[in-house]
Amino acid sequence: MAQSTYDDSNLQQLFAELEPRRRAQALRSGFRCEANQVRKTAVNNLRSSGIRSDRDLESGVRALVFKRTAGFRITVGTKGDKMGFHTNRRGEKKPVLLWAEMGTKDRRTKNGGGKRASRHRAAHSTGRMPRYGFLAQTLDSTRETVTEDIHRMVTESVIKIAKKYGCK
Repeated sequence: MAQSTYDDSNLQQLFAELEPRRRAQALRSGFRCEANQVRKTAVNNLRSSGIRSDRDLESGVRALVFKRTAGFRITVGTKGDKMGFHTNRRGEKKPVLLWAEMGTKDRRTKNGGGKRASRHRAAHSTGRMPRYGFLAQTLDSTRETVTEDIHRMVTESVIKIAKKYGCK
């Protein structure tokens, strides 16, 4: 295996010349770029997983860049009443992505219907949702390249911000 050496002394000097606020801005910008790339991979995996996806469902795959520490995470979920919900045939909004990633257990109704039920019906299965695992697939496919990509994105971001604010 061939080893390569990388001299980043100029980058270190450039980074030291930036004021602390601009350093944090450069790091977050690099992480945001990489987070968006990983999010695109997750959305592509969602599309190819077999579940019917549309813009409403894909908006539930979010990239969150940490404010205080260096890093990001890709998550599925809902935000407010707009993002990440599926509208079913009854017009109800359901958080399907939460269930699609992990799957659900088999669900059943209760027997009867209680004291005041006008009709009695036997307990029956209402189904389960299979595990699609598109986020786990994304993690496996991007794990090796993320570190290198983050280094490259942060370097580009530091250079861009340094040029913008007059360093060298």
